[in-house]
Amino acid sequence: MYSALPYAIAQVVCEIPYVFFETIYFAFIVYAMVGFEWKVEKVCWFFFVSFFSFLYFTYYGMMTVSITPNHQVAAIFGAAFYGLFNLFSGFFIPRP
Repeated sequence: MYSALPYAIAQVVCEIPYVFFETIYFAFIVYAMVGFEWKVEKVCWFFFVSFFSFLYFTYYGMMTVSITPNHQVAAIFGAAFYGLFNLFSGFFIPRP
């Protein structure tokens, strides 16, 4: 009767407000704890990067759950790729 596209779009849109409020809490707590410089543009960039990173990881989790047969397989599949994402994200750059 209906296609899967409206359902998928609804799932994606429903996550945006939740992730937005999650990012507000996370960004300001972490920004204050780390001791970054309190300038409007820097806080906005940190919020922007955090928000879209949270959206990306949320949508990646939704994708792995939808393409695997159960949530245990999705957790294994997701953990392997999250390790690769962290490996190449720039956190482990050695100092000269």
